[in-house]
Amino acid sequence: MLSGIILFQKICSHGSRRSHEKRSHADDSVAGRRINPVKTRRTDSLSWKPSKAWGQNYLVNEGVIHKIVNAAGSSPRHVIEIGFGRGALTKEFLARGFHVTGVELHRETAEALRNEFTGDNFHLLEEDATEIDYTHLLRTPEDVIVGNLPYCTAARILFQLFRTGQDAALWILMFQREVALRIVASCGNRDYGQLSVVSQLASTPSIAFHVQPGSFSPPPEVVSSVVVFKPRKKNLPWDKFSAWLTKVFSMRRKQMGRILSAVAPTVDAQTIAAVCGFDLQNRPEQLTPQIHLRLFQDIFRDNLSL
Repeated sequence: MLSGIILFQKICSHGSRRSHEKRSHADDSVAGRRINPVKTRRTDSLSWKPSKAWGQNYLVNEGVIHKIVNAAGSSPRHVIEIGFGRGALTKEFLARGFHVTGVELHRETAEALRNEFTGDNFHLLEEDATEIDYTHLLRTPEDVIVGNLPYCTAARILFQLFRTGQDAALWILMFQREVALRIVASCGNRDYGQLSVVSQLASTPSIAFHVQPGSFSPPPEVVSSVVVFKPRKKNLPWDKFSAWLTKVFSMRRKQMGRILSAVAPTVDAQTIAAVCGFDLQNRPEQLTPQIHLRLFQDIFRDNLSL
C-alpha cells in the first residue's frame, strides 16, 4: 500500500501503548430505548474470546449502543455494518426495523453471526472491509455505514470509504480518541495533519461523543470516540494525494518554501504560493485543506511526479 496509507496506519496505532485512562461515565449516558425485541436464535456461538491479533474489543455498554444507533436516524433504513464484535449493534438495529448488511472477515465471528441472526433483514458478507467496494453495497442515498472499527485497521477502512463510500448519507465510526481529534482538527491546531486534510476534504466530520474503556470487553488502554462523517462527493486521486501529503507533513517543522524546494524543485514556488493563497514562510499545518488540495492540483497539472 502507498506511503500515505502507511502513515495513516501509524497514526491509528499510536497511543495504544498508553496507560489506562481514568473512567468517566458522563460520556456513556443512556440515550434512546429499545422499540421491538429482535428475533434471534440463541446459541453458545457468541461465547468466543476476543482476538488480540484482530484488535477485537467488544462493545458492551448499552447506553453507548443506543447512542450509536440513534445517530443513524429515527426511521429504519439500510445500514452497512463493519466490525461486529458480538453483534450488540446489529441486534439493536434489527430490533428497530433496520436492514443490516454486514462486512466481516473474521471467520469465527462470521459463523457465529449467521447462527445468531437468521431473519431476512440481515445479510452477511465475509469480506475484507479494507478492500471491499462499498459502492456496490449501497442501495439508496439514505444508507448509513456504521463501524466499531478495530484499531489496527481503522485507518485503512476509512481510506477505503474515501474511495468508495461517498454515496452514503453518513458514516458513523469509532476510533481511538486521539485519532478522532486529528480527524476533526482545525488548521493551525497541533493535532492538524495529513489525516485532518484528507478527512475534511472527503467529508464533514464531527465527534459525537467519547466512549470510556469500561464500555468494552476487554477494556482497551485508551478512550475511544464516535465520529459522524457527512461524505462529500469528491472524485480525487486519493492515493496519490495522500502520498503527496505524507511527504509534505513529514517535514512539518519546515517552511513551505523549503519543502517545495525538496519535493518539487522544478516548481516556481513564489508563483504557485501566490496562486494558491499561502506564504512560503508558512508551515504545512498553517495551510487549510482547500489550499493543500489546490497546491497538489496545480503541481500535478504540470505532470510532475512524486
